[in-house]
Order: sequence, then structure tokens, then C-alpha cells
Amino acid sequence: MKSIIKFKWPVTIGLLIVTVLLFMISPNLSKQAEDAGTFQLPEDAASKKAMEMLNDAGAGEETISLVYSLDEKLTDSAQKDIASNVDELKELGDPVSSVLDPFESKELEAQLVSKDKKTVLVPITVDGTQEEVVELADSIKSDILKGESSVYLTGEAIINNDVNLSAQEGLKRTEIITVVLIFALLLAVFRSIVTPLIPLVAVGITYLLSQSIVAFFIDWFGFPVSNYTQIFLVAILFGIGTDYCILLLSRFKEELGAGQPINEAIIRTYKTAGRTLYISGLAVFIGFFAIGFADFPIFKSAVAVAVGIAVLLLVLSTVMPFFMATLKEKLFWPSKKSVSHNDSKLWAWMGKLSVNRPLLSMAVVAVITVPLLFTYDDALSFNTVDEIGDSYDSVKGLQAIEDGFGQGDSLPVQVLLSSEEKLVTEGAVPYVEKLSRELAKVDGVKSVRSITRPAGDAIEEFNADYQLGKIAEGVNGAADGLDQAVKGLSQQAALAGQGQAPQQGAPNPLDGLNQITGGLKQAGDQLQGMSDSETIRDTGLYLPPGTLENKEFAQVIDRYSFGEEKGLKLEVILSDNPYSPEAIDTVDRINETTERVIKDTPLEDTEVAIGGVSSINRDLSDISTSDFTQTVTIMLISLFVVLAILFRSFIMPLYMIGSLLLTYFTSVAVAEWIFVEGLGYDGISWAVPFFGFVMLVALGVDYSIFLMDRFREQSAGGMTVTDAIKASMAKMGTVIITAAIILAGTFGAMVPSGVLSLVQIATIVITGLLLYGLIVLPLLIPAMTVSFGNGVWWPFRPKKEK
Repeated sequence: MKSIIKFKWPVTIGLLIVTVLLFMISPNLSKQAEDAGTFQLPEDAASKKAMEMLNDAGAGEETISLVYSLDEKLTDSAQKDIASNVDELKELGDPVSSVLDPFESKELEAQLVSKDKKTVLVPITVDGTQEEVVELADSIKSDILKGESSVYLTGEAIINNDVNLSAQEGLKRTEIITVVLIFALLLAVFRSIVTPLIPLVAVGITYLLSQSIVAFFIDWFGFPVSNYTQIFLVAILFGIGTDYCILLLSRFKEELGAGQPINEAIIRTYKTAGRTLYISGLAVFIGFFAIGFADFPIFKSAVAVAVGIAVLLLVLSTVMPFFMATLKEKLFWPSKKSVSHNDSKLWAWMGKLSVNRPLLSMAVVAVITVPLLFTYDDALSFNTVDEIGDSYDSVKGLQAIEDGFGQGDSLPVQVLLSSEEKLVTEGAVPYVEKLSRELAKVDGVKSVRSITRPAGDAIEEFNADYQLGKIAEGVNGAADGLDQAVKGLSQQAALAGQGQAPQQGAPNPLDGLNQITGGLKQAGDQLQGMSDSETIRDTGLYLPPGTLENKEFAQVIDRYSFGEEKGLKLEVILSDNPYSPEAIDTVDRINETTERVIKDTPLEDTEVAIGGVSSINRDLSDISTSDFTQTVTIMLISLFVVLAILFRSFIMPLYMIGSLLLTYFTSVAVAEWIFVEGLGYDGISWAVPFFGFVMLVALGVDYSIFLMDRFREQSAGGMTVTDAIKASMAKMGTVIITAAIILAGTFGAMVPSGVLSLVQIATIVITGLLLYGLIVLPLLIPAMTVSFGNGVWWPFRPKKEK
């Protein structure tokens, strides 16, 4: 520290030059997050497998829908306008592959025009990147729709883009609100115009430098990135950075108040509060570094915060001493004294209560937290649309589809079958209908569209019963021919008996016999074919040879096959919202049914994949649960080891971590009560528990370290356990309360972002920080400490200052 103080100017100027230079030449982190995409599923995810199956077969197109929401039933004029738009869409060229005209046939009209005739869909198949699809959507709105307010474009790519836009807009609002809020809070705490600027400058440098380094890491090493990366960097660096600055400034003010010279005050500040700072920083670093062991790229993207923490410790070790040594007492101008280092009367009182009445203090904490824990259901939501609300056209389009056709029609589940051999054959297609029939019976399925039921109902001509009816018609035709032949022969016999020749126009027996022969041969061939066919016995269906070569069937084959007819696609329409938890359960049943039905059939050796939003959400559910368990385990074990080494105790880390777990589950129960019971959402957004846990534990452990490291310092000075914890409570109370309020305020700046998951994360962290800083930490931790007495240092002995 003496060298840093001595070379404070070149060190600080050098750091500023590096920060500005890297900021100017580094890649755009926002663009990197946008390019990375919304979900970034692992390679072994089932829905990812479905995407790759289509892409490998050259059928990775995506369908977006033009949704006409009419105020009245479809009129001839409106139909003409829609048809005109369809013609314009067909002329667009790349990336448009095809456009379905809802009025091209009765089958398509039944599928694409709602029963009440007030909603019309125009599906557009596109083959391009998300960026190209979004550009196409903008072009359609401006050039074809010309700003019509009741026509919407929707689809996965468009919805995901709207989520990205919402996140970026939310980031901008969060940045501005965070800076203003922190400045106002610091102004109130320090009663100084100068002091609030110091943390903002230090953390601002940290943020710019961290952002640049992370952007380079993404380019160089494939570092994970998502929409959460920048937002978390802002919230955590500004929040925790300000907390650390308060810790250092408070101790610096305390040392100055004790009459220490400036340089000595700085050195002592970093020997005491600095040690706490590095311990806390290491704990937070470990918390976010542990995220790197997650499998899901979105979760892993928060590991960027670990980079930010490392940079923060560097900046606070260089820039903060610079300001302390340069501004000296003027750092607190115009305030003559600061409340930040005064003993906390509230915490001093709570310290006495928890020390003198430890069981009562524990009971108070239990009364506040335990009832809330019993209300926790771990309800999760996978509804991406909830993230952005209903102000976007993509969401309005989905809602119009749901109103006109049903919830499941907006985004069906895709069951994909792929083989090395051609699947569009008379021998395989009947088994597709068998699968379609069984899938239609699955609980939660509304209907199925496939090559055998393009409009949702099975093609009647494929049924064996229908074929037998046709054979019966052929036999009846033969009988008619036989009657004709008998009549002709009788007439000819009568004329011959009278010595007369047959008349012009009289029934020709040969015609009747030919009719008999043709009809019976056709019936015989068809019966023989049906007799030889295994499909009738297995499925009740029979496709006569040549059926699939029919020109009228070509459009159906194009839509429901891929990969040169070696792949088949079934669209399963759900009865529930595709984003709902119920839809995830339905996907499980669809998968089980598919595997069961194709067994011992010509489809048994096909590769099966389930795609669509509901399948993606099923993967998200599995992955998020697995990653949560794995990351939490690694994080808690790592924190325990670090705290045990730093505090030379196995006991303190246990109840420090236990208190944080209690706080987290209480906080997430509160969030669930607000958003599920109060606001009616399906549950907490799927990513929220993971991020909420990591952030609350990684940040909350700071405050317990603030308190317990001061306790260690007081104990090392010769105080008893009881006196040391009382003194620590009084000394650190104001700092911890102030830090908790500022960090809570920083996360509060995420609320106006408008992104639901960020609002929910903010709710959990704010609730947890205030609960921990005002109740759990001042009541439970001291009570646990004095309950163990000197055993709190087990298995080591308390270290005494020399």
C-alpha cells in the first residue's frame, strides 16, 4: 500500500488510459448478447436435437404468421385485401420460402380461418437468421401492411427479438436509475457532496473495464454471454462496489477521527477494512465463479460478474487510495462528521437482545420466516411472453391466435421422425396415422396435423373400411354387368328363335362380360393387396399403390415431410397454453406415446425428436433444475472452505451459510406469494431461482463477513466472545444497514426495466437483503455466536494479536 500511495498518480493515470483504450477497441457486448440468442440450449437437449435434425435435412425453415384480427366477420372486401397481401408476400423472395394462402382450398380455409370468421392466419415459411427474419418482419409491416394496426406478425424469432429489445431498453433505464439512486443515497448517508462521487467514479471505471475484458473473452475464448450479462454487471458492480467503498470510507473516517496521519490512516484502513474487503470480494468471486460449472449457457453467462469482482478489487486497491491521499479530509466536505462510522444504536440494542436472550432472538426469526417457508411451492413459469408484456405486436398476434383458434394453435409441438430410408411410402404412412391417432388421445392434446390428416382430421380414403366400400361398389358394378349380359343373351336367343338378326342399340353381352371381368379383376387385385398388407392388421389403413403419387397430395407431402421424404413431421396442437407448465407435462406424455406406438413398426428405427416452444421449455425445466442443484452444491462447499480458512473455524461458516439459506427460501416464498398468488402468474420465471440464489447468497455473505471479521478483530484484541460480538454489532451496524439499503436500491433500479424475470430477481434480492440486514443477521448470528461461546472457533483456537 505504501508503494501505491507513493506512485498514486502514475498508477491511476495508467489505469484510466487502459480503461479508455480497451473501451474504444473492445467488441460491442450488447451486440454479442443479441447474437448469442435467447436460450442457447446445450447440444444434448431434445429440442436442440429437433432443430439440428431439420437443419441437417435442409428444412430448418421457421414459420412466422401474419395474423388478421377483424372487428367483424370476414367480408368479401377483407378477403380480397388479404389475398392481395398474400400475392405481395409471394413476390418478396429470400428469405421467404413459401406462403400459405388461406383461401386456396377448403382444407386450408378450415385450418387458417377461425370458426367465427374474425381471425385469419397467413403462415410464412422463412429460411434465414433471426436478424434476417426480423428485418423481413419490419419490411412487411412498412411496405405491405402499411401500418395497419389490427394485423400482427408473430413467431418464435420475432418474440425472441422483442425479448432482446426489452432487455436492452431495460438495461439503459437500469443504468441511469442506478447512478442517480446511488448518488442520492450516498448524499444522504455521508452528508457530503464530494463523497458520493468517489464510489461512482471507482465503480464506473470498474464497469467500463470489466465490460471490455468480458467482451474480449467472448471473442477469444467463447466466454458465455446473454441478455443478463450486462444487467448483472451493472447491478452487482454498482451495488457491491458502493458497499465496499462505504466500508473503506467509513474506516478511513474512523482512523482520521482517531488522529492518524493521512498515509497511516490509509494503511490502517486497508489492514483492517481492507482485509474484510478482500475476504468479501473473494467470497463473492467464488459465488459467481461457481456458475461457470453450470451446463446452461444463460446461467454460465453470469460468470462475467466474477471478472467484474476481480477488476473491482484492483480498482479499489488503486483508485480509492488515490482519492484518500489526494483529497484527504476534503473527501468528506462539507460535512464535519459522518454518520457512517458512528456506533449504531439500533444494532447495539439488537446485539444486547440477541446476546442476553439468544433463544428469544432465534424464536423471533423463526416466527417471521418459518410460516412463509410453508407457503413455498417452487412453482415455475416458462412463459417467455410474460417477460415483455402485451405491448408488443408479437404478443398481440399470439393473443389473437389464441382467441380465434385456441391457445395451442399458436405454437404447436413438432414430432419429427427421420430415417436413412424414404418414409413417404404406402407401407410407412399408415403407421404415421396410427401415431397421429394415438397422439390425439393424449391428455392435453387438442388435435394432430400430419401427412395423413393435413387439416386435423384423418383422410377418409385411407381407411380400410372405406376401401372395402369401394370394393363393394366394384362388385355391384360387376353384378350390373352380369344382368346386362343375361339380358343381352336372352334377347339374342329370342331373336335367333324367330330367325331374326340382333338390332342396332340392343344390349351387347360382350360389354357386360367385359364389365364383369374388369370389376372383378379390380376388386380381386384390391382384395389381394389388402390381404397381403400388414398395415391393415396393424393400423386399419390401406394405401393402394400410386396413392402418394397423386398430384393433389403433393402439397401435403411438401408440408409434412423433409429431407427428400426421409423425414416426417407431425404437428401436435395442445389444449393448453404452449408456454404453460401443463404443456411441459403434455410433451412428456407425447414423447412416451411416440416411443410406445412406433415400437415393432416400420417407424421403429427412425430417429425421433420433439421440437417447439413447449419442448424447449421442457428442456429448460430439466436443465435449470440440474444446474441449480449442481451449482448450489459447488458454491456452498467452496464458500464453506474459504470461510473456514479465513476465520479459522468450522462452526462460524456453518451458521453463516445456514442463515443465508433461510433468508433465500423466505425471500423466494415472498416473491412467489406476490407474483403467483397476487398477480396471477403461473410461477416464478424459470431462471429466477438460480440467479436469485447465487446473487443473494454471494452478496449476503458480505454482510456476515463484515460483522464476523470485525468480531474476529475484536476477539483477537482480547475481548470475550460476548463483548466482541456486542462491540462488532455497534461498530458495523450502520455500515451494514447502509450497504444493504444501497444494494437493495441498486436492484430496485431493475424494477423499471419492464423485464419480468429481472423484476422477480430484484424482488428476491431486495427482500433478502433487507430481511438479512435488519432481522436475520442482527438477531440470529449474534445469538448463535454466544450460544457456542469459545466453541465458535472449533476446531481451532482464537488467534490473539501480538
